[in-house]
Amino acid sequence: MPTLSILERRCRELMSPGWRLSEEYRGQRRAAEPKKRTARHRGYRPLLGTLAVAALVCAVPGPAVAAPGDEFYVPPSPLPTRANGDLIRSEPVGLLAGLGTPLPVAGTRILYQSTDTHGASIAISGIAMTPTTPWPGPGPRPLVSYAVGTHGGGDSCAPSKLLTDGVTFDSSGIPAVEYSIPDLAALLAGGFAVVMTDYQGIGTPGNHTYLQPLPEGHAVLDAARAAIRLGITTPNAPVALWGLSQGGGAVAGAAQLAASYAPDLEVAGTVAAAPPVNPAEAMATADGKWGTGLIGLFLNGLLASHPEITTTVTDRLNPNGREFLRATADQCFGLATWAGRSTKEFTTTGQTFIQLLQSDPTTRAVLDSLVLGDVSPADPVIIMQNVNDDLVPASPTLQLAADWCAQGANLTYLSIDAPPMLPQLGILGHAATFVANFDAVRWVTDRLAGIPAPQSNCRP
Repeated sequence: MPTLSILERRCRELMSPGWRLSEEYRGQRRAAEPKKRTARHRGYRPLLGTLAVAALVCAVPGPAVAAPGDEFYVPPSPLPTRANGDLIRSEPVGLLAGLGTPLPVAGTRILYQSTDTHGASIAISGIAMTPTTPWPGPGPRPLVSYAVGTHGGGDSCAPSKLLTDGVTFDSSGIPAVEYSIPDLAALLAGGFAVVMTDYQGIGTPGNHTYLQPLPEGHAVLDAARAAIRLGITTPNAPVALWGLSQGGGAVAGAAQLAASYAPDLEVAGTVAAAPPVNPAEAMATADGKWGTGLIGLFLNGLLASHPEITTTVTDRLNPNGREFLRATADQCFGLATWAGRSTKEFTTTGQTFIQLLQSDPTTRAVLDSLVLGDVSPADPVIIMQNVNDDLVPASPTLQLAADWCAQGANLTYLSIDAPPMLPQLGILGHAATFVANFDAVRWVTDRLAGIPAPQSNCRP
């Protein structure tokens, strides 16, 4: 069909080495230091929409790759003695192959070794993606370790499944799709290799350790190592860390850990958008709004990683509270079915879950251990935050910037001045951070090209 032919040509142009970001690596872009500013970004919504559509329709016919069964995600027991980031297994997959239209990107599903909160070896799944076009720039192809925002805790929520199947269904029967496609389209079109972790407990056995910077940071860094050992780029390739929301907290944790945990990686910079710097504060903000289900996901992860607090917590839950934890452990987009409920309904004391956790010294210490900011990243960071974020409050993010800058970090703070948008829902102001996508692409492209980061501005 003529229309299909035109679409295919345009999509191939989008993925070609001549795309603008690749040209920057040929020395055709002047390095201009960005001025200190706040951003309103009202013009980016149409561009994001274009990218999302491009990623979904730029599906050229290609050989279908059979989707593996869930056995791929079952690690050997016991785990073999391997280094963090070593591959346990891998296999090629077609991106969005479940829709019959794989993207023009080579995909590989991976299972790799990492470390949990307490230093024990664990297996984590993920997916590595490489453009099918040659890398046009000097040096090895750069790598972006991309940490997704909240997907849920069920195995069907795994990005490596969503990107291959196209659509999955959680225990509630509610469909889920991969909403990070606009970011991925921009990065892959720029010629970068991308690896995405599924995080601990999503896809693989066990509960997901939601909003815990230590295991999430390990997962992000070890995913980059696994991608390098897979051979999609070389050990000396520049690496960027990128994440939004949950992913923003994950890469912020990874940035703090990189110098000590993964000194072998050539980390060039970190993009942390709307990071939940203080998870307890974010969960308290979510209670009674759209994000109530997230609190069950969060508490399930805490009980899994800190079993010593289990009795203290579960003894104060009523039957509805126990059912809430059971249900949210396996939900993806189905977490939204708890919108508008207060966790006061689920405790015997009438406290919210966060109030309950903060009322006991032991559980409060666990919450305090999750707050970011005690270690400064050794590499440049850009933090992006909406001043009217109604899920991840801006004040802890500003505090993180101040803490990191006081310790000597090179930090660019990009404030998004979006107006309040139905804050009682607790989601639209958070989603507004997506509009900074193109600022993030420009910033990370410069870092991966070896262009020095601008002088810190630390605060808007």
